[in-house]
Amino acid sequence: MSSATGNPRNKVALKPGHSLMDWIRLGNSGNDLAGTGGAYLSVTKAQLAEHNKQDDAWLSIRGKVYNVTRYMDFHPGGPEELMKGVGTDATKIFNEVHAWVNYESILQKCVVGQLTTTCDEDIEIVPTLSPPETPTRSKSGSRQNCTTLPNKPYQMDWFQQVGSISLVFYTKTCGPDVHVHLESEDLLCIKITNRVQHLRLESAVSWPCSVLVDGNGKVQIKLTKRKPGLWSRYGTLETSPENVAEYWEVTIVNSSVITHDTRQIDFMYTQNVYNYIPVGHHVFVKANINGEDVVRPYTPVTSLAGISIPPAGCVRLLVKGYPSGTLSSWLTSQPVGTRLHLSLPLGSFNVQPLATITHLMLLAAGTGFTPMIPLITWALRSTRSKVQLIFFNKSEKDIIWQEQLNKLMADNAR
Repeated sequence: MSSATGNPRNKVALKPGHSLMDWIRLGNSGNDLAGTGGAYLSVTKAQLAEHNKQDDAWLSIRGKVYNVTRYMDFHPGGPEELMKGVGTDATKIFNEVHAWVNYESILQKCVVGQLTTTCDEDIEIVPTLSPPETPTRSKSGSRQNCTTLPNKPYQMDWFQQVGSISLVFYTKTCGPDVHVHLESEDLLCIKITNRVQHLRLESAVSWPCSVLVDGNGKVQIKLTKRKPGLWSRYGTLETSPENVAEYWEVTIVNSSVITHDTRQIDFMYTQNVYNYIPVGHHVFVKANINGEDVVRPYTPVTSLAGISIPPAGCVRLLVKGYPSGTLSSWLTSQPVGTRLHLSLPLGSFNVQPLATITHLMLLAAGTGFTPMIPLITWALRSTRSKVQLIFFNKSEKDIIWQEQLNKLMADNAR
């Protein structure tokens, strides 16, 4: 592991028990490495400067403040290198030496809070990770008044590039449901779990958006600006009703054969809508068949090795057509272009208790395999556990994605 700040060439021998794995174990031990009791603080530069000793060491990188006191003896460059940034905004030092280091992962349990400003302070900012509502300069070059964001359900940041704007929400919730709807060119509706916000953006943006959700509940929503340029602020929060429509219209954009009775069906929303569906959660499919609404639950799937990746914003289902199944037989017979409705994501499954296990055994039968697909993908990406699947089928021809499962086993020893 390279150093978080300082010269990566100036490595020192670490004491026994101070390897990267030891640091990860310490982070997962439940110890309060941030020293804040779980609180997320707003820290001024003056407050940051008070924590400038080896036994009380804070530093800031890209607008976020970290308590690196416990990390001192784990730092490959030694405490002396790390101390060069302690008590200060160390972004410039970090960027000059090795901005590629994944410091967010290394120091994720050390987060104290956000570095804020008073009207006579500046924060070292890089375009991709700037903090929210920092002081800006008008066209004449004079400083504008410092502002703070209105009360929000979640801690929120924003940052921008010339061609894009990104909104970041710190939910501290494992696997939050996320719904994004661009209602007009500059009005964005965001629903995270059960909380709804409407944001009037400073200028128009284009669809689609991209959404990233990490294991700590950080949600990042990125949109492309219609007119490139730097904004003075992200926009404003608007008062809005705390509800969002339960069902949204979709159209079938692909329907392909997987087995003799199962099809892979891809759906795209007809409006500017994106729904992030957490692992183990499901949606309800609703279709009007012979004048009657028919509703059934399905678990969306992710891709395995050898499976085409669906377009951004697409919802993919594997549907087995039962002769007596009103909805399944209808779905598997519909052509591309058919319109129906999908619900918002639903479910209470939480992957967090599985994060530290060493073995994960899954049991599935037939299309009961579909909830296992995102779970397998998550486990191989986010854990070190060995994954075993016992998959029951009537015959070999019924096995869904048999070739892809064989390739996954051949390519991954776990």
